[in-house]
Order: sequence, then C-alpha cells, then structure tokens
Amino acid sequence: MFPRPSRLAEVLRDGGVALGSLTLLQEPAIGEILGVLGYDFLVVDTEHAAADEQSVLAMVRAAGSAGTTPLVRLRRIEEKDLLWSLDSGAGGVVLPLVETGEQAVEAARLTHYPPVGDRTLCSAARAAGHGTARGDFDRYLTWAGRNTTVVALVETPTGLANLDDILAADLDVLMLGRADLSVKLGLGYQPTHPEVEKHAVDFVERVVAAGRVAGMLAYSAEEARRWIDRGVRFVVYSQPEMLLSDAYRRARDEILGGTS
Repeated sequence: MFPRPSRLAEVLRDGGVALGSLTLLQEPAIGEILGVLGYDFLVVDTEHAAADEQSVLAMVRAAGSAGTTPLVRLRRIEEKDLLWSLDSGAGGVVLPLVETGEQAVEAARLTHYPPVGDRTLCSAARAAGHGTARGDFDRYLTWAGRNTTVVALVETPTGLANLDDILAADLDVLMLGRADLSVKLGLGYQPTHPEVEKHAVDFVERVVAAGRVAGMLAYSAEEARRWIDRGVRFVVYSQPEMLLSDAYRRARDEILGGTS
C-alpha cells in the first residue's frame, strides 16, 4: 500500500533471493508471523481456496502491516480479478496456468498503468492510500510501477513449449509448477520425479539466461538451497497447512506409537 515500498520488489531489484510461503488458509496471523520472521512475501491463494474478497483483504492488510509483501494467486487471468487484487493493496499477483505468449502479454498489459499498460486507475483505492495520493498522483503511478510484482506460473507441457514467447512479455517472475506439470506429463503426483527435475533445471536455466527471475516452490529447506544454487531467486517454501499437518502427524506417532 502506498507509500510503503514492497519488500519483495526491493529484494528482487537488488539481485537478492526472495523467500516466502503460500497458503490456502484464510488466517491473517500467517502473514504477521512471516513478517516478524523476516520473510519477504506471502502468496494468498484464491485459485484453490474458497476465499472471498474481504477475507483476502484481511490477509493483505495483515501481511503488509507486518512488513512481508502480500501476493494474490488468482483463479484466472481476467481484468477485474487482476484489478481488485492490486487495488486491495497487494504487492502483486500470481497468475495460474500461463501457457502462451499472448496470455503473458495480456497479463503484463492489465497489471501496469499507462503508458506501459492499460490498468484502470482509481485514486480512492486502498492501494493508492484511500485517496491520500490524489495530491501527487503521478508519484503514486511511479510507485506502483516499481512496487508491483507479477508472477507467471508455468505448469504444463504447453507452457514449457511456449516458454520463449512467455519470456518475451514484461513479467517479473516466472515460476514452474512442478506438481501440476508431473500430473500433466502422466506421472501422477510426483513433483520431484527425474523427468520433472530435468524440465525444472532446463526451465531455470532458460529463465535466468533471458534475464528474468526464476521461481520455484521448495518442499524442504534443503531443496530450497539447491534451487537457489541453480539460480532461483523467488523461493516459495512449503505451506503453513503442510507444515502443521506434518508436525501433528509426527507428534501423533510419537505420542501414540504410530497407532491410529
């Protein structure tokens, strides 16, 4: 939210590694915890979650207030979905199932204000300080251009085949969705399968060579470090619900000796 700069955008602009997480849980405390711990961003998922605009807004407010940049993963690449997410004060969006250069160009167009793109403006939106930026709105427009991060999820063989066209669009981060890709390749849910790994390594190399930021969801801290060593600078570490379920499972087995 204007005029506070996006922690995520600053880290990426400075050439650093941005570390965050993703959640389907509509619990504002998650963003507050990550902010206190110094994480750079939180992806608030609406693609797979029964989330409405008000619950997403609560998540965006909590994360932003704690200093971690909130991103909204959308259900589709659609103008009004992009618009309300960014006007809510989110520091950016995550776009699902990007498969063509045309989709990527459209997303870039709708997430940038003129003259770069065609994003519709509202000077009273939360992103613009609820109208407080009206006195120097050009300053807000410049701020928005520097502090909005657009992440494209490439999750299918079609997306990989069209990667060069997608890379040509003005997007900030390209992230590989290994779970969906493994299923689309006919492997079932095997995001760490050797064939998926081969595609992932090639993906990162091509994204980095094109001068873009490569992103990856890491299932463990060790895996996160491995992808960082390969050039990934946008790291989504697991999900709070996964961490909770794993911790509770281990505790149950220790307490009850593995009985159900």
